[in-house]
Formats: sequence, C-alpha cells, structure tokens
Amino acid sequence: MKVYWKYFLYILDHKLNVLVECWKEGLYIQGITHDLSKFSPVEFFPYAQKFFSDKTEDNELQWQYAWLHHQHKNKHHWNYWVVNQMTREAVPMPKKYVIEMICDYRSLSRKWGKKRTDQSLSNRLLQNLLTEKVILHPETKEVCKILIGKEGVCS
Repeated sequence: MKVYWKYFLYILDHKLNVLVECWKEGLYIQGITHDLSKFSPVEFFPYAQKFFSDKTEDNELQWQYAWLHHQHKNKHHWNYWVVNQMTREAVPMPKKYVIEMICDYRSLSRKWGKKRTDQSLSNRLLQNLLTEKVILHPETKEVCKILIGKEGVCS
C-alpha cells in the first residue's frame, strides 16, 4: 500500500509542477488536466510497481502497456501524433500541446521519487526533442526549436 501512496504523492507533485509551468503560459485547463490518465488503473498500478516497489516481479509487460496507454491518451506526448514509425511520419502537433510538452519536461522536479535540484535532466529531455530519436512533423520541430530557444516559454 505504501508503494501506491508514494506514487500518488509523486503524481500530485508532478501535476502541481506542470500546472505552475502551464499557468505561466496561459494553458490553465491543460495545466489542470495534465496526465489525468495516470490515475487510471491501467497506468497507476504498473507505474507504482515499476518506480516505487522494491519487488522485481514480472511487471515489465504491464508497465509497457501502461506507457503505451499513457502516450496515446495524452496529446502532449509526441508519440500521440506519430502516424507511421517505420517511415517516421507524424502530423503537426497543435502549438498548445507542444508548449505543454515543453512545460512537462521543464517542470521535472523528481525522477522516480527523488528530488532533482539541477536542470540537467529536463535540459537533456528538451534537447532530445530535436534529435532523430523523436519523430516530429517538420513544422512541429521548428516550433520546438523556437519555443526551446525562447526564454519566456516555461522558463
């Protein structure tokens, strides 16, 4: 039970941090609704077990399903917009979801339940958006470049 409580508190902390960043950008509703799917049983229990449990039980496949569910239920994940991974084809992300994605990365204050005092993790994630690892429509990639370089966005 302690595992689930820790994860619940982690979600609340994460949502609060994202809310603050989204609020700065005028994304009030998105800040409030950010990652609500993490409370669904299909995501909540596998995530809690993977990141907050000492047990090494066979949870990996459940967690992979949970992660896939999360990506496909949350429009601020670039994966949501991928049409064909083999051809690296994606449709453009609306700007409000690009901003939410960047706010999500910048708001990271914890990694697997541990406080983060530096910005290196979020900076690495932001730079990762501009690599070939991430499949983005060319228009979305340009918007990311502009927003990541712009001081006012989620900084």
